[in-house]
Amino acid sequence: MTMIHGAEYGSENLPVFAEADVVICGGGPGGIGAALMSAASGASTLVLEAYGVPGGMAAVAEVHPFMVSVYKGSEPLDAPVYGQWRQAMCRYLPDKMMDKLANVHDYSLRSINKEAAALAAEDLLLDAGVKILYHHTVAGVRKEGDKITELICHTRGGFGVVRGKCFVDCTGDGNVAAMAGCPFEMGDEKGGCQPMTLCFKLSHVDIPYVTDPQTGARLIDPAWKAKLSGCYAAAQKAGIIHCPRENVLIFPFQLADENVLHFNTTRVIGFDATNGASFSAAEIEGRRQLRELIAWLKQELPEFRHARLMSMAVQIGVRESRRITGHYRLTIDDFIRCARFEDAIARSSYHVDIHSPHGAGTRIQHIAKGGFYEIPYRCIVPLNCSNLTVGGRPVSADVAVHSSLRIMPTAVSIGQAAGLGAALAAQRKVAPIEVPGREIREILIARGAHLED
Repeated sequence: MTMIHGAEYGSENLPVFAEADVVICGGGPGGIGAALMSAASGASTLVLEAYGVPGGMAAVAEVHPFMVSVYKGSEPLDAPVYGQWRQAMCRYLPDKMMDKLANVHDYSLRSINKEAAALAAEDLLLDAGVKILYHHTVAGVRKEGDKITELICHTRGGFGVVRGKCFVDCTGDGNVAAMAGCPFEMGDEKGGCQPMTLCFKLSHVDIPYVTDPQTGARLIDPAWKAKLSGCYAAAQKAGIIHCPRENVLIFPFQLADENVLHFNTTRVIGFDATNGASFSAAEIEGRRQLRELIAWLKQELPEFRHARLMSMAVQIGVRESRRITGHYRLTIDDFIRCARFEDAIARSSYHVDIHSPHGAGTRIQHIAKGGFYEIPYRCIVPLNCSNLTVGGRPVSADVAVHSSLRIMPTAVSIGQAAGLGAALAAQRKVAPIEVPGREIREILIARGAHLED
């Protein structure tokens, strides 16, 4: 007689997998910041990660490089966890590599080796005493009143629950907040979210480099890049290329060798990252565009005649999905006026960067020269759930400001504040919104955050 085991996984009596003061959902940039700051505050901290490595978009989506958000000319606005993560990656780079990456004007300084990013993140988390559960996907939540009591997780061994005092949603898509009934916005005025991109790298490319006479940075020859995009546009017109992006977006990748190019060129529009079937179709379309681009490059351009596919993302990169409504909503007016807040927990100088959800075109709007805006604590505390904070990109903001704060360095900084707020709330047995935002800011400053003028 065949016995069917695991019936308990479909009942109300699910096994308890783990418990912690603070449970971080997602081990990407936001989750790394949240977990390290929570652990530093003395809270028992657990990270649930759907993949087998931490690092999020930097690891599984092969996003490269870290975008620029600076002040005083070249100093990163994001600290301390972002800097710790970058420094931890260096131990996995070849000897003397950092000498090669010393110029602050060179994209290579912000290069991301996805394996180094994952290993470094795991080093930091384990060294901080954070417990990690890989291959744990949050499939549902249980609430009592306005509080989450348990997360229902799906694992290779079936379903179970994870309990915590406070929770931090670092899923990137606001999955936990949505399951918990928090209100959110999604898309622009037409309902469209920014396109997804499947990133990949080609090796054995004959890349023409030039040295910038003003900065000394080693850059890809801009004339060659313009020629490449011109050929691409002609191929689009001829019906050879069917990617809707308006140009070829490439970055040097000198963490491998001199002849590797990183492509951020595929543009996958009209799909929903929060819908399983739609997200699956987006992956297929991204790889269709990848195949088409590589075949065209190898056939038509001599610099790519010997090119080889070195790596591609495990998961398509997502720029935008849900934006969870909080106790304050950042708007483009805050960006324009370089807004300051008493409860600021992060700063950004990155420009508005909206890749068209509907086809070609990218909207760029720069902040005032030398300026930055601040992100208040109230943006990361959602409505309708009293023991949840949100870390990473899906915080309370309009479409335009979201396109600025979505970059990975800022996601780390938002995450570290979300983790700190959750840890203090758990220890004090209060809701995160009851922890004064000004206190959060002061503690972050004491720990090295750049939140002082």
